[in-house]
Amino acid sequence: MKKYSLIIIVSALLVSCQKYLDKAPELGLSDANIFNNFSSVQGYLDQTYNSINDFSHKTGQGLETANLSQISDETANARTGTLENIINKGIWLNNTTIAETGWGTADVGTFKGLVIPNAFYALRIANRVIEKAPLMSSLSEDQKNDLLGQAHFFRAWFYFEIIRRIGGMPLMDKVFNAEDNFDQERLTYQQSSDWAIAQLDEAIKFLPDEWSANETGRVNKVAAYALKSMIELYAASPLMHNPVGTIENNGYDIEYCKKSAEYAKQTLDYIEKTVPKHKMMPGSAYKNIFYHSPNFVSDESLFYINSTGRDRTLDIQSFWQNVPWSNVTGPGGVSQACATQNMVDLYETKNGYPVKLVGSTWVTADPAFNQTKPFDRDPRFGMTIILPGEQFGTINNNPNYLCTWEGGRDVEPARRSVEVNLTRYSVKKWQWPSCVVTQLAGVSGYGDNYYNCIIIRTTQVWLDYAEAMNEAYGPTDKNGYTYSALDAINMVRARVGMSPVRSEYTSSKEIFRDRIRNERAVELMFENHRWFDLRRWMIAEAVFNPAGDPNPIKGVKVTASAVGKYVAKNSYTDKVLPGNVFSYQLLNIPTEIRVFQKKHYWYPIGKDEANRYSKLKQNPGW
Repeated sequence: MKKYSLIIIVSALLVSCQKYLDKAPELGLSDANIFNNFSSVQGYLDQTYNSINDFSHKTGQGLETANLSQISDETANARTGTLENIINKGIWLNNTTIAETGWGTADVGTFKGLVIPNAFYALRIANRVIEKAPLMSSLSEDQKNDLLGQAHFFRAWFYFEIIRRIGGMPLMDKVFNAEDNFDQERLTYQQSSDWAIAQLDEAIKFLPDEWSANETGRVNKVAAYALKSMIELYAASPLMHNPVGTIENNGYDIEYCKKSAEYAKQTLDYIEKTVPKHKMMPGSAYKNIFYHSPNFVSDESLFYINSTGRDRTLDIQSFWQNVPWSNVTGPGGVSQACATQNMVDLYETKNGYPVKLVGSTWVTADPAFNQTKPFDRDPRFGMTIILPGEQFGTINNNPNYLCTWEGGRDVEPARRSVEVNLTRYSVKKWQWPSCVVTQLAGVSGYGDNYYNCIIIRTTQVWLDYAEAMNEAYGPTDKNGYTYSALDAINMVRARVGMSPVRSEYTSSKEIFRDRIRNERAVELMFENHRWFDLRRWMIAEAVFNPAGDPNPIKGVKVTASAVGKYVAKNSYTDKVLPGNVFSYQLLNIPTEIRVFQKKHYWYPIGKDEANRYSKLKQNPGW
């Protein structure tokens, strides 16, 4: 038996070396069958799309209704599982079947596969296409360009998926065979990032501005431009500003910040001049970024997963459950991802002042703030989070409410062994009222809209630009560009009717940095950015281990002055009476553990792989 390479290990564990090399295991076909005509090569390459991490699907990475927002401070879950028992407790090494950090190969090449093995698997496919397609005499130049553009894009994307979790790695620029030596020194994160950027430059040469309608979902030039901006911002970040084997906060790399700002500017200029339909969607259409009809994809989506043929009718279980809706009696019928008070505290007042719940008092410097109406905030609040007592959807033709006040149905349910909602808030983003409809047999209204898992959207590029510009030049210096960091943030806020950033927060890059990070958390909430942002900024230890507080994840205890009850057929619900007043008190959630030490900034390399290769250094602490 010949020596395995790392790529072979993670792509085909338990598959014999000879079989793996002689055939393309991704399809079970020989190279002669695959690299025979355009359709077969395109079908082979399309497996890279299937391997993209679908973080919004209820079974993505095999999570079974859990959601990756639970590993950050965005959501909490009343139903325990692998995220709560392993990932959130910091037990990452040698747990091969665990989402995010695992290296097991079950379901590899599908959205149920783990993200790291899927990335290696897709890299092998992209590398093989880049190697073989140019040699195919049966292909036209346009066909070769289409294949090479997508393959170079996915070479960059999946390499980025690996390095933003593990750190710098050896280059993965070819199909490794058994006789190849993969025992190589790891590159620094920034060296790895430079190579990924070079792949995207190649992709931009070949990719079209737009595909035809029947090719909706394929990556194009704007996706490559936007990914360059994202990758370079990561490379500029404090965590990535380290040599291999070191985890220290050395601050931002200013030169990489300058390049990131330039790449973001190139993306936004390209959108403005070539594909203007992809500009930031206005506030009036904000909710339709995430669900849309009759358009299959929202205009602001730049890189996303085409959901055609992928059953999403039960994705709602990841975010919303209550007693009548789920119609089950065990712990399964609970909210799988309840928005936290941590996130609620990030929404400013309409006048731009921060607000924080301390005990039973909402603390803010805003003189206009009303303690009896504490949720009169940034307009995005009401489009992202369902509040206690808010009406959303219907149950048997009656209005459905989030009944999370003390004694309410969703706090102390008669038919549950656990609380339905831990934090008393639910997630609204991605959902529309008619999809929360129970009529005896179950849910209806899910066909009213479409939604897709958005990886990068236009507003993120503006936020990338603002962060890079602030670190490179400060809040207001444009450095010859059209927009400063402050301009960019205010544009993001203005389009939803939010007031500009207050002047007291723009006096220095250090002070404005906090507002940029807050803006990013608010705008991109529940979109699979927060976990990576906490790590690349190197603030996760402080967030998950606040001084003197063993319970970092918070909810709110809600007390209602009056509620009414009525009985509906085969279910029961509560309703909010006119004039009802709620009071609020900060709530600790001791079951929501977040173990995070310095070593957790990088995921461990698979234990077997680290042991096999002497030059492939394991990450510190593992």
